[in-house]
Amino acid sequence: MANRAQTPALRLSGVTKRFGAFTANERVDLDINRGEIHALLGENGAGKTTLMRIVTGLYQPDEGEVRMDGETIRFRKPEHALRAGIGMVHQHFTLVPTLTELQNLAMRPARIPWSNATADVRRRSEEIAATTGLRINPDRMVADASIGERQRLEIVKLLCRGARILIFDEPSAALSPGEWDELAALMRRLAAEGHAIVLISHKLTEVFAVADRYTVLRAGAVVGTGLVTEVTPDELVTMMVGGPVMERPARAHVNPGRPVLTVRGLGVARDPLDPKSPPALSGIDLQVRAGEILGIAGVAGSGQNELVEAVMGIRPALRGRIELDGKPFEDRTPRRFYQSGGALIPEDRHHVAIVSGMTLWENITMRALRRPPLSRRGILNPSAARGEARRLMAEFDIRADTEKIPIGRLSGGNQQKAVLAREFSGHPALLIAVQPVRGLDVRATDFVYRQLSEHRARGGAILLISMDLDEILALSDRIAVLAHGRIQGVVEAEDATRTRIGALMTSAEEAPCS
Repeated sequence: MANRAQTPALRLSGVTKRFGAFTANERVDLDINRGEIHALLGENGAGKTTLMRIVTGLYQPDEGEVRMDGETIRFRKPEHALRAGIGMVHQHFTLVPTLTELQNLAMRPARIPWSNATADVRRRSEEIAATTGLRINPDRMVADASIGERQRLEIVKLLCRGARILIFDEPSAALSPGEWDELAALMRRLAAEGHAIVLISHKLTEVFAVADRYTVLRAGAVVGTGLVTEVTPDELVTMMVGGPVMERPARAHVNPGRPVLTVRGLGVARDPLDPKSPPALSGIDLQVRAGEILGIAGVAGSGQNELVEAVMGIRPALRGRIELDGKPFEDRTPRRFYQSGGALIPEDRHHVAIVSGMTLWENITMRALRRPPLSRRGILNPSAARGEARRLMAEFDIRADTEKIPIGRLSGGNQQKAVLAREFSGHPALLIAVQPVRGLDVRATDFVYRQLSEHRARGGAILLISMDLDEILALSDRIAVLAHGRIQGVVEAEDATRTRIGALMTSAEEAPCS
């Protein structure tokens, strides 16, 4: 057997994966070593997810081989990969909110059916806490844990099952700056203890903060690999997209116009069916004006979803007043929200923003199908709708062979472009954008940011909700910080810093509203 100290923890050699005529991975060579953090980079659709699904047993390679500690492996399902010591921390956690943290750890196929799994994982979690500092609250319900605490539990769950190769997929997507710093320190600590860490991230600041080596995929093939200390961010971007990305122009100063959205004293219950349940929002006051972007900063679970649902009429408000374009917005429903000049880019692209089984043209024209020239007297004109879809595809650079393709078959970036095309085509007075670039690559992110900035320049009002503090700081004219269901302060862009906003996100500072 090869020497473990000199053999990569994981080695992929010539790995190829095809789906019909499409090649997702082409002769990929990749070494992951123990004691290091290896960043796996690439655009949406570059083949990163497919490659990791091969590693974790969801897919089988068509060609090539995978070796773990020098031994050839071929997992038939994810459980086999977990038992071999490979675990993945997904963007969307695989926890049961109605169970305690300890019960979640104990939920696993038992090797010995009659063994006491709860006692075993309690003991194992205590050992992990002693060696890594990762402590859980065994009797706390997962629903009561913060996003950072849930992510910590996911990592403990994998370590309890003996994972020595850990794959982190966009791990900072819902974390505050402080929580990301804690996670980065943990990843370094795990690597120092001999774990092999794979980091999948579109944020190059994170890559340069924690990674030792990098590998870039483009069109399913490796186009670059090496030490992070020997490459620049611009060089990585060029490898990922095949050329330089135009630098975004600096945010131009504008004089905001009339109030488009006004919220006064808004209160919302956490349980929409129980008005006496604890509040999700209390005393919310905010205003979004024409020609400005108001950013809402806050860790996940601070009341962002409830705010959006209350403004759109999905969730009832206990108290308070909402105005759209200076008029009381009462008897709220989503349909009235759109009719009143509102539009939404939702956080959940796959389940809320698009209908995966429907065609691109059906999705992209959905808002306009009831209006001429796409329909007359209630009768749809498919030819006109497809023509409008082709126009929007060209305007928003949506890359698809035909407007008739199911939208679910497009890359995440092209799906998001289709959502933007649909929402902007109605020339909304108010756009609510929630995590608009989550999971998007560098090029798609740049496109979305430019579209938001151009809408602002045209006089549109944008309520931007994001857990990415860098995004909030880069795009917003003013920043309202939401924590524990309350606005902790509103800060002008020129006065905003990561430290100040981060402090407000954890309720460490009170700032006057402006």
